[in-house]
Amino acid sequence: MTVPTPAASFLEVSSRSQRSFTALGALVLVAFCSACSGGSVNRESLNVGVERAPAPPRGALVLGGESGSRAVALAVGRGRVTATVLSPAGEPLSGLKVSFADGPRVVTAHACGHGCYSAAMPRASQVELRLSGSRPVVFRVPASSRSGAAIVARATRATRSLSSLVYVESLRSGPKGGLLTTWELVAPNRVEYRIRGGASAIVIGERRWDRDKPGKRWRRSQQLPPLRVPQPAWGSVATNAYVLGKARVDGRPVWVVSFANPTTPAWFTAWIDRENYRPLRLQMAAAAHFMTHHYVDFNGPTAINPPR
Repeated sequence: MTVPTPAASFLEVSSRSQRSFTALGALVLVAFCSACSGGSVNRESLNVGVERAPAPPRGALVLGGESGSRAVALAVGRGRVTATVLSPAGEPLSGLKVSFADGPRVVTAHACGHGCYSAAMPRASQVELRLSGSRPVVFRVPASSRSGAAIVARATRATRSLSSLVYVESLRSGPKGGLLTTWELVAPNRVEYRIRGGASAIVIGERRWDRDKPGKRWRRSQQLPPLRVPQPAWGSVATNAYVLGKARVDGRPVWVVSFANPTTPAWFTAWIDRENYRPLRLQMAAAAHFMTHHYVDFNGPTAINPPR
């Protein structure tokens, strides 16, 4: 099972992204603060339209991915494959020509709702999702899988029980550019993030400080409501959880688990420690949010103080 890219070679921030640091940094914090409150990413903050994509079929294994700037997901179960396609603005994309290929076998998909496409395909092992106007996406389907709901639930509790957490986040809205951010969280309500070469913020209870880039002056404001940290990146909703396999991250044995948060919607793959149930790696696909987490410190001597 492939382990996500280590932090040392995470996405490098492009010069075009640097010009958008303040807006994107705010967007990062909006999504993060929603997770801190135990919920999901605010749909209005992602510019999601009124139409909503259907939730994954009950009991289906769900894998998230990206096709250019589009977020996509594949659900496999009961002899069918179902794709969900979202635009960068967040609305489900309907009216596309969609097909699925498993080796030489190709089947045409039919609409199953807003941004939803489905076809019969029993015993698929590697499904190539082909979309009009975008690059195909290949999903590898495990030969067998078991429920991962209990593992994700324990990972949620393990994350919330931490006294502190530090992780590195790579976040893109499309194939190029993006942000590389270090997050530090100290229970119950202290947060600091630093975007490489860009914006940073410190939040302590109801107080917060922001600056656009290193060396600039800090601006003080209120943080209402106060954050509750640490919280899992997936919020409080996780459906369609399945164990894809086992692997190792930094020498530690992990379960590789896929699941969805259909209220966003967002699709996750997590590498969860088999001993203490802490997430060590995380990947997320959502509208204009292609994200990877590398968790680097748990319950360490992390201190977050007001800026000088």
